[in-house]
Amino acid sequence: MNKIILSLLSTPVLISSILSMGAIFNQAQATEPEIKSTDRLSCIRNYHKVGFVCARASVLAQIPQTQTEVEFSREDTPMLEFNVEESEMAVALFNCDCPACINSLRQMRNMTPLVY
Repeated sequence: MNKIILSLLSTPVLISSILSMGAIFNQAQATEPEIKSTDRLSCIRNYHKVGFVCARASVLAQIPQTQTEVEFSREDTPMLEFNVEESEMAVALFNCDCPACINSLRQMRNMTPLVY
C-alpha cells in the first residue's frame, strides 16, 4: 500500500495536477495602475555648485514668465531684464543671482537666456 502511494506521488503528472489545483485557489488579481507624479524634476549643472541642481517643475512654474526685449541705457549699454522672483529663485537654488545663475534658472524653465 505504501509503495502504491509513493509511486503515485512520485509521478510528474500527479504532482503537476496538485500544483495546478493550488494555483486555482491562489489566483492573481488585476489592479488599476497607480498614477505616477507628473511633477517632474528639472536638473542642470551650474558653475557655483558641484553636481546637479534640481527643482520641481511646479515650483519653477510659480515664477512669472516675463520675456521683455533688451533695453538700452543712455550710454547704449544693454540692461539685463529679469524680475525679482527669478533673482530670489536663483539665490535659493544656486546661492547667487549673477547673470550665469539666472541663465541657468531660465534654462531649467525652457526660457530664452539673458543677453549680456
